[in-house]
Amino acid sequence: MTQTITYHITRYCFITIGAVTAWLQPAFPFLLVCTFAVLLDCISAWQLSRRVKKKYRANDGKFKSRYARRIIDTLLKIYAVILLTYMLDTLVLYDFNLHLPHITAGIFTFVQLWSFLENESSENDRHWARLMQRIMVNKAKRHFNIDIEPEKDNKQP
Repeated sequence: MTQTITYHITRYCFITIGAVTAWLQPAFPFLLVCTFAVLLDCISAWQLSRRVKKKYRANDGKFKSRYARRIIDTLLKIYAVILLTYMLDTLVLYDFNLHLPHITAGIFTFVQLWSFLENESSENDRHWARLMQRIMVNKAKRHFNIDIEPEKDNKQP
């Protein structure tokens, strides 16, 4: 008797999971793009940490578990937002054809790409990085509490 009850409960749970997955499946490519953007940003942040360690000996250059927690929080938030915009787009605003998940994923990916470029240009001595630092912030100063002298000539007439 208990085996049949367990069998039916398990069966209905898997049916429910399959139905929800099939319904949300069109949103998965957006989740994948955002996940890739976050991972790319994390890799560039780790590389920046290594450059700061090499140049200033200000940190240990290692990936810490508190950073992993922030990454998971960021991913969960963007997953929730994309799923919400997908449901809004398909259930509430279906007549307007707004493509809200496209817009949400695009904005989030742009922000992550900007962060990636800031990480890559921070504490980098290449010519392109110095050009990028004219419009982007140096994350080494903000995240590692390092007093960085500006490379610009501060000549006073």
